[in-house]
Amino acid sequence: MTQAQMPLPPRDSLSLLEQLTSGAVVVTHSGQIIYGNPAFCQLAHRDADGLKACQLSSILSLPPNGDCALCLGAEASEAELSTLHGGFLQVENANDAPETLRVKIKHSPLGSEWMICLIDPFSEDTTLTQAHSDFVSTVSHEFRTPLTSIKGFADTLLHYSAQLPDDEKRRFLNIIKDQADRLIRLVENLLTASKLGASRVEMTFRPVPLKRMLEKVLHSVQAKTQSKSNQERRFELHVQPANLEVWADSDRLEQVLLNLVDNAVKYSPASSIVRVRANLVPEDENAIAIQVQDEGAGIPEALLPQIFTKFYRVESPLKQEVEGTGLGLYITKSLTTAMGGRISAKSTEGQGSTFTVLLLAATPQRQEAYRRTLYAAQGGDE
Repeated sequence: MTQAQMPLPPRDSLSLLEQLTSGAVVVTHSGQIIYGNPAFCQLAHRDADGLKACQLSSILSLPPNGDCALCLGAEASEAELSTLHGGFLQVENANDAPETLRVKIKHSPLGSEWMICLIDPFSEDTTLTQAHSDFVSTVSHEFRTPLTSIKGFADTLLHYSAQLPDDEKRRFLNIIKDQADRLIRLVENLLTASKLGASRVEMTFRPVPLKRMLEKVLHSVQAKTQSKSNQERRFELHVQPANLEVWADSDRLEQVLLNLVDNAVKYSPASSIVRVRANLVPEDENAIAIQVQDEGAGIPEALLPQIFTKFYRVESPLKQEVEGTGLGLYITKSLTTAMGGRISAKSTEGQGSTFTVLLLAATPQRQEAYRRTLYAAQGGDE
């Protein structure tokens, strides 16, 4: 049955929904949207007619433990529905990639053929409470793991040092150092996230030779992975033209690139290749595109809009094996935005992911304007 042939709920029911301040959509039991009220269209930044061609599952996604059949796009009876749960609504943004909004969703039957889905954003207090809970849970786990290793191996060295061979002692000390480094990275990420949230990250812009920066990043990641696994990671680097210079804060750019390359390595098989490319954007030679491509497990398309959210980590078999707080991509996007750039991600499950960062090129005009600004700030007079 086509959308035009599909029967609509009674007009008095739709009139009632139009008066609601809560977002409401009417869907079939298979999740096809047949009506969205004005409050929902405003919340999602979507056109009412355009909604009628959508499945509910195409604009709503669930947290990793979510199991609502209707929101997942499956045929659902009233008995199978999760009547009240949280989720993420994809909000259209004309100037950028879709954003996600944390929402609460309530399902109710409307006759025998339809379901009403009431969708409201979490209140600020609820969101803050959830964020605080996520923070405590995530950070407690991330601190406990390295601290347990440090204490265990230190205790062993203290009590059994005389019986241990020198190479075993050296191995234990290397483990302690690696776990201490992990704690330092965690603290640094938390401090950076705190500064970003308070808009206290200072930037010093200058031309940064991109090829030299990328070579430094790849060498750093290579050395770290080789010391852990004793296996050399394979990289491919292409920068065209070779003298590309990006207009950025050097330290923050290095942090962005390290996060992306480190992620590509962590979530890819050891035998795979991580490809890094940089070039001028064909349609805008004032912009530079930097791509980091891996051959890992990939990210489900429905989860892509959420991956830059603070503390968010994609559920996967690798998650238990890979350390992380869910702050890396949040910090990466925030720093990229602070440098006047944009970041996006594309992924195919089983085939890997590609992250693209767009930043300003260090054009002569931009450098001259910056020198003038500095001169004026220092009290100079043109």
